[in-house]
Amino acid sequence: MTTWLITAEETVIADGAAPHRQIEIIRKVHGNKTREEALVELHKAAKSHVPDSLKGTSRVVGRDSDGSCWILPKNGKGHPPCVIRFVEQIHP
Repeated sequence: MTTWLITAEETVIADGAAPHRQIEIIRKVHGNKTREEALVELHKAAKSHVPDSLKGTSRVVGRDSDGSCWILPKNGKGHPPCVIRFVEQIHP
């Protein structure tokens, strides 16, 4: 059985600290899903996910050629993007 992990990856900029990447699992897709079926779930997650850095900001969701999604501020200014990706979980 394949489990897909849908992750959100953001660049976090804290006051006075160097920017760092933060990755969180926002959804798990269980069952015998194909990559294409997992992509459908990825797109649903990207449309509904609101990154902390973009709360209260108008945003737009775009899809990259590899299937990942970008959540960007609609005006294109002031906020780092959030990338929504999926990976296959490897069970030990």
